Amino acid sequence: MSDLHFADSSSLSIGEHYFNHNLPPEVYRAFFNEILEFIRNENIEDIDLVLAGDIFEVTRSPLWHKDHLRPYAHNDQVTEGSDLEGRINEIMNAIAADTRVSATLDLFRNLTIQLRRPVRIHFIPGNHDRLLNASQSIRNRTRSFLGMEPSDLPFDNQYLYQTNGETKVLIRHGHEYDAANFGVDFRQWLEIPTLINKSYYDKPSFGDIVTSEIAAKLPILFKEYYTEEGILDDADLSIMFQRLIDFDNVRPTNALINFLFSTPGLSMKEVWRLIEPIFIKMLDDLAASAEISRQMIDFGGISGFSAASLKAILRTRLWRRGLPFWAVKTLLAPVSRRSIIGDQSAIILKEECMRTENSPVRCIVSGHTHNPLVQLMKVEKGVETYYINSGTFRNVITSTPNLRDFGRLRSKARVLIFSHGERNPEYNRATGWSFDFTARHGFGAMPPEQDDLHYLD
Repeated sequence: MSDLHFADSSSLSIGEHYFNHNLPPEVYRAFFNEILEFIRNENIEDIDLVLAGDIFEVTRSPLWHKDHLRPYAHNDQVTEGSDLEGRINEIMNAIAADTRVSATLDLFRNLTIQLRRPVRIHFIPGNHDRLLNASQSIRNRTRSFLGMEPSDLPFDNQYLYQTNGETKVLIRHGHEYDAANFGVDFRQWLEIPTLINKSYYDKPSFGDIVTSEIAAKLPILFKEYYTEEGILDDADLSIMFQRLIDFDNVRPTNALINFLFSTPGLSMKEVWRLIEPIFIKMLDDLAASAEISRQMIDFGGISGFSAASLKAILRTRLWRRGLPFWAVKTLLAPVSRRSIIGDQSAIILKEECMRTENSPVRCIVSGHTHNPLVQLMKVEKGVETYYINSGTFRNVITSTPNLRDFGRLRSKARVLIFSHGERNPEYNRATGWSFDFTARHGFGAMPPEQDDLHYLD
């Protein structure tokens, strides 16, 4: 499982209204019940549950905007007893305090009971919870939340499933394939090593800054500018506020600008009237910090005309005399382009196990893109090697092909991998291993278990 994005649901509440993107525990309980029914009568003795990154939404927490602390710090900067460590632990406590997250974590801690077999939980940090590997205190808290065995060791950045001394399955979070969200651009490498140097995982990335200084900050600035009372009393402000909160759930990311300007019931001119002062404040904050603007350009590898345009806009502060729409597009265009994740097959084929002749690895699994899929990567002497994307457990906002209209789906995917000697109840081909993959998307009215969820509308 990957990309659960457990988040603090209280920081952006308005009065008695709150916005909870966490799926209710009933979704997870039903998910594991399906697995139990699938394997109930089979010879499965124990289970390894791999939580493959972005399990906790640390980077996008509004709690980062209480002061100068930010999530785009190097992991080495998070020392024992430091303010950064305290903030990360504070965010984790706020996430775990959410009633839905609390009930779901309790479910994880009791999976051995529900699945009626020993369950070992493995946690791999992703780009949104990279900082959970930064210190012993943070790792201890994370392990206790998930019901993992105590350990003084850092979390591994990949999970290798081995039988008879051979690696059969390689599991990553998947941000390794996304230059905007990882410490090195593997598109420039001939081969991706199976064990990637830890230093690349510890580095902040372009995506950290974009998430913190744009996606997470816009709704905070909106709330400060219009006030809670103002938003509650004005239907247009209410719907615009929710649009900004949903900003980071949009796929593909190059549809972000269109998502804002296609707000139902509002013309583009009306949308811009409402959010122009918010963008001006955001740009003022960016321009006030030479370090942040430098990091955006350096981490993002922005160069040429895009870099020059961004520097010129921030240096001259053109928005002092009003912020034209073209300036916003100039600012956000390199952000959107850098964040697009398309067909990943070319970079996955750079994996060492894909390039090695007669490699024992039969399956590579990752998440990150929120797009579940199965892809046959190569066939060697009749032996197949697959790539599986584990999708997300999240409500996803998806666009039409022209990127102009948007809908909401609930997404979840099931990836079960059976080892040699374990019988997959639906697959008997003598390969020595098998997998079962199910991607589910749901659409419709709010389900009964979400009746308590208050949205502004």
